[in-house]
Amino acid sequence: MVRSAAYQVRRPPAGARRSPDEARELLGKARSSLALARSTGRGVMVEDLCTLARQAVERAVQAVMVAEGVPVQADGSIASMLAALGASGVDVPDRLGRAANLFPGETPYEPVRIEKYYEAVLVATEALRFAEARVRG
Repeated sequence: MVRSAAYQVRRPPAGARRSPDEARELLGKARSSLALARSTGRGVMVEDLCTLARQAVERAVQAVMVAEGVPVQADGSIASMLAALGASGVDVPDRLGRAANLFPGETPYEPVRIEKYYEAVLVATEALRFAEARVRG
């Protein structure tokens, strides 16, 4: 199978300096993921929407990391990213700690209750607001 260049993920090498444009791009992708997570409809699985909400949180936090010049963590977990931001002096709202506990690593084929979906969207919205306040431009 031939891969299209349009679908290749561009990741900078570990420790590479990242540009402010990348932070704004990540912020745009976080907005897109959150918009998709909010798009309920017939045949849409709540589990998939929660995955999109998680992706919105990850992208929003990564945008802040890039904007603040904090190196991206190797494991890429939300908890380690939030800890790295806090350790570098960025004032991370306490309520974003819920993101690490909300998305610990889902068990495959485990049904997601609608309450968890609503909380996932709420946490993603809070993460996006935090990122928008920190990313300039």
